[in-house]
Amino acid sequence: MSPFLPALALTLSLATPSRAQEGDADRRPAVLFFSHSAGFVHDVVKRPAAGELAPAERLFVEMAGERYRVTTSQDCADLAAARLADHDALVFYTTGELPLPPEDRQALMAWIAGGGAFVGIHCATDTFYEFAPYVAMIGGTFDGHPWHEEVVVRFEDSRCLGSRAAEMATKQAKEPFVLTDEIYQFRNFRRHPVRVALTLDPASVDVTLGKRADGDYALAWTRDWGEGRVFYCALGHREEVWRNADFQQILLGGLNWSLRGPDYPARAPKEATALIGLDWKPSAPSDLENWQHAGDKPAAWRPIGEALEVVPGSGDLLSRASFGDALYHVEFLTPAMPEATGQARGNSGVYVQDRYEVQVLDSYGLEPGMGDCGSIYGQHVTAVNASRPPERWQSYDIEFTAPRFDAAGTKTANARMSVWHNGILIHDDVELSGPTAGGSAGEVASAPLRLQDHGDKVRYRNVWVLPR
Repeated sequence: MSPFLPALALTLSLATPSRAQEGDADRRPAVLFFSHSAGFVHDVVKRPAAGELAPAERLFVEMAGERYRVTTSQDCADLAAARLADHDALVFYTTGELPLPPEDRQALMAWIAGGGAFVGIHCATDTFYEFAPYVAMIGGTFDGHPWHEEVVVRFEDSRCLGSRAAEMATKQAKEPFVLTDEIYQFRNFRRHPVRVALTLDPASVDVTLGKRADGDYALAWTRDWGEGRVFYCALGHREEVWRNADFQQILLGGLNWSLRGPDYPARAPKEATALIGLDWKPSAPSDLENWQHAGDKPAAWRPIGEALEVVPGSGDLLSRASFGDALYHVEFLTPAMPEATGQARGNSGVYVQDRYEVQVLDSYGLEPGMGDCGSIYGQHVTAVNASRPPERWQSYDIEFTAPRFDAAGTKTANARMSVWHNGILIHDDVELSGPTAGGSAGEVASAPLRLQDHGDKVRYRNVWVLPR
């Protein structure tokens, strides 16, 4: 198990802070721009004199205008739980091991997972190296800046970055986004479950100066973190960048999405097999053709908009394709069933290889048990309850390693699984002793994905599998 999971479990057990604006006549979101430097002090956050704002603070306040109530601070006391409760969003431009006591570090993580909006800029990834829950949340850690020059920035997914970013993404082939800045590379970074929004165009630099074996130089990404949302942008070292109107609009777009944007589905990589695609429409039955019921019966679940809904009694869905080692991405929504309890409350399940169930259930706000949402049924309890309320989309990212067999067909290694629930790692490479309850007997190297009909109208959308 990952060493940060016990600490993260403790943070999520804390009460979710209330928002100050709930009882405030001023309904604008309250944003804390926090720029304490416990390591290298960037010029843009150096205050020229007592009582004067640093360039980044002043420019952020100006760009926020009348849309947000912005407070600026370099005092770590403002990150205590009681003060965080006064804010809807937290913006970090920070370095080093911030001098926060353990209870305040835990409160920070609980605040984000409980619905807070977190925005990290540039050196926010050069922060809290020794605090594993923060490292997991931010999505990567600073690993040098090979380039400080004019670069081309490419848009991969502009949905969370506002209308200006969408316009730039549409025009990028003819009007590339060019700026001069210090460009980071990262360790502890992986593409899933984060959603890369901006990346460095490697053709615009001497890419041999970088040291990522995969050549992946992402510059901005979004992610879910339990009930909260996270946006990180690596740009912003230079004051000229802070004055750049396009950078400002991208930053504000990411902040706005983190505060109140929709639950966008994650785009499938081009190498993935889409079983329920993003372009699903009831008039285009191709997604239904990817599925069947037992006995090769045609899929009978109900198409609703972008999703398929369980038709109670119709039976489980099996993918027609079989899969082995892969990343499985599944998004689901449980119905509101306030009168139901326990296993009768929005029950379904995701069976990898038709054998190993990751439980789907409305477990919002509960102390998790072996049968609750996120648990690997009967074998591993979820490390934390990362559930969202019913009628809100949730996601699983399941990294699966199939069991291994020798030439005689004897199993030589058990299956293994890591699971992220709404962006939070809840199982870290756990071993599966065999099929879970309700799974098909025996074990194989490749088999279909199964979605369970347990009698409740659970919905699924955006299901894809990326082979490894």
